[in-house]
Amino acid sequence: MKRCFYRKASALFQLLTLFLIQSFSSENDEEGNVEETVQEIELPPPEHKEIEVEVLRQSPEEIIPEEDYPRKSESENRLNQQQLETPTDRRIIFPITPFYRRKGTCSKCSIWLGALCAFFFLLSIALFLVWVITTDGFRTIGSKSTNVCNSRQCIDIAFRMSSSIDDDIEPCENFYRHSCQRYHSQTADKQLNFLSQLKDESLRTIHSLLSSEEDPRTLQKSARLSRNLYSACMNAVVRSQNAPTDLLIFVRNFPCGPLLRDCQSFDADSYSWERHSGMLDWYAGDYNLIVYNRDVHPQDRSKLILQIKPPNLDPIVGPIERDLMALAKPSPTEFEPLLQLSLRQNLLSAFARDNLLRDPRDVQSQLDEVARLMVDLYISARQSASLSPNTTYMTIGDMFQVLPQLYLREFFDAQLSNIYKWAESDMLSIQDYDYFARLSDIIAQTSRQAVANYLLTVTIWNLKQYSYSPRDQFGWRECVDQISNLEIARKMYVDKASQSMNLSKTVEFLQNLKIDFLSVHRSTPLQYLSNINRLGFYVGFPRRLQNEELIWRPVSQLSLNETDYFDSSIRVGKAERDYALSQIGTYLDSDDTTEFPITEPTMLYNSNVRAIVIPLAFIEPPIYLPGDEVPMYGIYSSLGITTFQMISKVFWQGLEKNSQLECFDGVFRGFLDANRQRSPSIEPQLLSTIELADAFKTTLYSYAKWQNEHHVHQEKTLPAFDSTDSMRSLMLTFSTMFCSGEGSEPGSDYEAMINTVVADSRMFSIHFNCNNSSRLYNRRSCF
Repeated sequence: MKRCFYRKASALFQLLTLFLIQSFSSENDEEGNVEETVQEIELPPPEHKEIEVEVLRQSPEEIIPEEDYPRKSESENRLNQQQLETPTDRRIIFPITPFYRRKGTCSKCSIWLGALCAFFFLLSIALFLVWVITTDGFRTIGSKSTNVCNSRQCIDIAFRMSSSIDDDIEPCENFYRHSCQRYHSQTADKQLNFLSQLKDESLRTIHSLLSSEEDPRTLQKSARLSRNLYSACMNAVVRSQNAPTDLLIFVRNFPCGPLLRDCQSFDADSYSWERHSGMLDWYAGDYNLIVYNRDVHPQDRSKLILQIKPPNLDPIVGPIERDLMALAKPSPTEFEPLLQLSLRQNLLSAFARDNLLRDPRDVQSQLDEVARLMVDLYISARQSASLSPNTTYMTIGDMFQVLPQLYLREFFDAQLSNIYKWAESDMLSIQDYDYFARLSDIIAQTSRQAVANYLLTVTIWNLKQYSYSPRDQFGWRECVDQISNLEIARKMYVDKASQSMNLSKTVEFLQNLKIDFLSVHRSTPLQYLSNINRLGFYVGFPRRLQNEELIWRPVSQLSLNETDYFDSSIRVGKAERDYALSQIGTYLDSDDTTEFPITEPTMLYNSNVRAIVIPLAFIEPPIYLPGDEVPMYGIYSSLGITTFQMISKVFWQGLEKNSQLECFDGVFRGFLDANRQRSPSIEPQLLSTIELADAFKTTLYSYAKWQNEHHVHQEKTLPAFDSTDSMRSLMLTFSTMFCSGEGSEPGSDYEAMINTVVADSRMFSIHFNCNNSSRLYNRRSCF
């Protein structure tokens, strides 16, 4: 309408201008009021001249009698006579400003023409005001350009969507394929889910800090040490000269097992697995038989106490188990023997050859014993892999009494007593107490040799990342990943991010999300909402990581050969670990928690402090925060839905959900391929679907509430998506962000999960105009 208005106004102005120019030119030429400095322009005789001639040639009967006209002066009669005698080919002379000047005073014709111009000008203003009032013109002026978000973040989102969405696939028939088909047409190495993208981004950021050419003299001591470690890590020539003997020599400093060629003096009768396990601590990592860490006091959530927990063998055993289930599909009775065999053949044999420098055939029986113990520990500790493990609190003295089979005093005294001066009256946190009761039975049924070989194996497995191996992938990513686990490197990461990050708006947004979750689930009994109501958030990083003196303190007394990467890295890591354990008995800062892995892009629930931890590496694009230059639907579809997903995990963990499992089962199977539909149990996949479907529904509610509160019903659109409304944009930004290699095969579990999630949403059917015959039309809700 704006363009039409401008065209009409322009045409009217041109007509008025032409009329005035012709009138002035004719009048001034005839009265001799224009001097000779004129420009002559040849024009064809206009049509209105011919019409005037025809009028003059009318018969006398048609001419109005003279008495009906007003009397004219003699000069006017003379002017009319001259006009009648003007030839038709006469040249019209236009006055060209500024080469003319008027003589005398204005004629009556000029006054009338001026009045006519003023009238048309006022009329134009009136018409413009009418247009503004009736069409809301001031808002629509320029709306085509300003209603599109052109920020860098919006362009990135639009690019991701354009690279993933396939418009040839109907969204109401298969929303995941519609959103991700072009994503899966890429090569496998480019099919990174958003968590992999976040990890890659954090590694690149830390890499730029570690490889910077900034003058080392201007850096803080922790930053200099981090950069020196990185340089040593990247020096493959020096590292290859010492590996793998550097690692084998190192483990000889501890009790060893016969799997180690140099371990000739193993004595089963004098061997103490408690002492061996207690000495290893950080060196064996989370694979140790008993893992100790920090927790908070049950009556004071800021006071640190000692924690013991089961090992986490999933990084070692998990991939073997998943391959076994996919290929062999063993029955429950076949599972353990096949898993043990697969571990020995597909993992431990190669490990012994490459890392222990042993022929697997020479130590096959010992490898079988290790594989058997691994399976027993893996299955026994599986329970503690839940989101919020069962925690038991008792004093250290009580623990000694209830589990006399485990010589825990010897375990503590092996190394922990040098760091933390404990007493039997100190409170102890035990994760999955039943594991420790089962552990005593497992140890009783296992030879001491097998236990020693197990601890040797997991220690080398944990430390081999620091020793050079040409058989393993090696590059800057591996070096950065290892060094980023150190506090000295995390400080560099925090210092860079804190320069441009204000997290107060983000924390406020998260608190509002929690309130909206409670509103959506208000029909749930209050006892199930209590955990959500008390839920807190730790976002970004703790302030202590900005304190150079505090970060440098653990390593200040170390004398390092910084060109020896293996020795330096494990000594720095152990020093930081010992310092953290020495803080047991003190108090946490208000913005800190017992687990805060800021360089890992993984949102986690810390049951110790009943809070969701959102590390710094998680809050980078494609996760967007309040204050970023994106519409709010971009924030709700990234930070919003992932936060709701974690809240939903906490919520549904303690809630009965049989009706939801039954409801989702039929819908979920309908999206699977024919072979997968007949799977006897898909409960783990259904549990994930329940959590994500709940998060999706709550996100749509929370965003609609925000729209109503802010009176915004259509936000700025993304480039190339200007016809997509805000709610639909939210769903597409969510679905394209959740594209994953797990959904590459049509009919996969992952594809079925996303389709089931949106099929449970009535809002999806409305905003995508799904008819009641489409597969994703919302026929009922499982909540």
